[in-house]
Amino acid sequence: MGARMTQKPLTASVFLSGLIAAISYLALAGAANGQTANGSVVASGRIEGGSDVFSLGTSATGTISQLFIKAGDHVEAGQHLLRVDCQAIEAEKAARESDLAASEAVFARVTHGSRPEEVAIGEANVNLAEARLREAQKQFDRAQALHEGVTVTRVQIDQAERDAHMAGAMLEEVRAKLVLLKVGSREEDISEARARRDAAKARVEEAAARLAYCTVDAPISGVILSTRVSPGQLVSSMASATLITMVADGKRVRAFVAERDISKICLGELAQITADGIPGKRFEGVVHSIGPGLSESPFDPGPPLFRELILSMPKEQALTAIGLRVSLQLPGCGS
Repeated sequence: MGARMTQKPLTASVFLSGLIAAISYLALAGAANGQTANGSVVASGRIEGGSDVFSLGTSATGTISQLFIKAGDHVEAGQHLLRVDCQAIEAEKAARESDLAASEAVFARVTHGSRPEEVAIGEANVNLAEARLREAQKQFDRAQALHEGVTVTRVQIDQAERDAHMAGAMLEEVRAKLVLLKVGSREEDISEARARRDAAKARVEEAAARLAYCTVDAPISGVILSTRVSPGQLVSSMASATLITMVADGKRVRAFVAERDISKICLGELAQITADGIPGKRFEGVVHSIGPGLSESPFDPGPPLFRELILSMPKEQALTAIGLRVSLQLPGCGS
């Protein structure tokens, strides 16, 4: 009798211990698969920059003359990152700019026409030619009034007549030049000068565009992830290569949630973020997008049974280390 009564409590104790162990195992298994006891969803993720990675290269051919940045530097949009030695293109651009300046001067001259000073000179030449014609005409009239063979010879009369004709022709010439000065350039001359100027301008712009390829500028404000080039290295337009990688300012989290839990996640939902590398600190993130299809998780090897989440983080709460692995807890908003 005594032996049977002492065996009962032992059996109940063993049963209770087994039940607690089973409950604990189920709870741990649920958490490992993305679920917690309170129904929230947990996931693993990694800190990224504020955008996808930008891969930057150059269309120039030459050696790298200057590298202005290194990995980890913050740059502003438009800031110079590197420069290729393009002295030949610079000299060509300078020569073309000189040609453009000459073409613009010719176009300005034919467009504006004669200067007032040139017109004044033309008018003075006309007045001088008219005076010479009047004097020559008087000499001819005087010679004709004299008696040939007595007071004047035939040669003198012919010479006076020739001088009068020459003075008249000279007057017509300077009058025609004055008309051209006042009328200005012909439309054909203006069109030709304009075409030459535009062609010279296009050649300058073409050289400037090729020269612009010699400098790689930051397309956005962000952080340099890597530089895959060094000063003195040869780059070629015939073989495209990534020279610099960068991401935009800001931070975001890329995480993976089990497919069975995706119905519990909503856009705009607030998540709590922790990182082993920063113990004792908790950050917040907002679900920005949910991947449309299944994908493999880099944190949980196996078949693609996960959906990708992108969470944005406020700037004042953003983690500073890109690539840091984090854990997320989402309270869940779905039914």
